[in-house]
Amino acid sequence: MLILKKDELSGHDVFEFMQGQLNKTHWLESSIYLTEEVIGKTGFVEVLANNLVNFNYFGPTEVGKTDWGNIKRIVLSSDSVQMKQLLTEIDEWANVCFKKYPCFTICGL
Repeated sequence: MLILKKDELSGHDVFEFMQGQLNKTHWLESSIYLTEEVIGKTGFVEVLANNLVNFNYFGPTEVGKTDWGNIKRIVLSSDSVQMKQLLTEIDEWANVCFKKYPCFTICGL
């Protein structure tokens, strides 16, 4: 697994993917977390930066269904096995999120 749950964190240099819009709270049990190393070495951070208009490496970025669909299409057309694995793990969580919320928020470092 490339994503982490809150109880698996060993540090705070992570990207938190939280359900819905940012609501002044962090470190949620329902969130998933990606280390800076994973998001960098898989190339996923470049996909986010190049395809989300307001991507903020150090702050919040909302990702709607359409944006997520575009990211999925780009990653699935890439040759990176690790990035596809990461996408699959995030997508399972995102599909649950989108049943209740119109977006998720990536909270940067």
